[in-house]
Amino acid sequence: MTEVAFKDFQKLMARRKRTVDDLVDIFHGKLEENRTFFERVMSCQWRNSETGRHEDRSALVIPYRSVIEFYLKELAYLEDAKKSRLEVRELRKTVSSTREFIGEF
Repeated sequence: MTEVAFKDFQKLMARRKRTVDDLVDIFHGKLEENRTFFERVMSCQWRNSETGRHEDRSALVIPYRSVIEFYLKELAYLEDAKKSRLEVRELRKTVSSTREFIGEF
């Protein structure tokens, strides 16, 4: 099983423009107290009620398999999107160089 830290999850969700509300909707009924969990994950902090201070939790590992699977799917989607953008750029370069070549005749 792959380990995913709070900070890694937060970075990916920020890049995918996912909010806490989005995640709560996606995981509705799958996790108990999913709003508080995702608020902690996305802020990478936890409030200690005894001291009233916020503690850094960015290195904690997410314990839920369903959340880790979702992270891996989102990561794969992001990588596929990057790959397809690169392919489109290469195609445009090929088309423009072909047009230049044809224009020489």
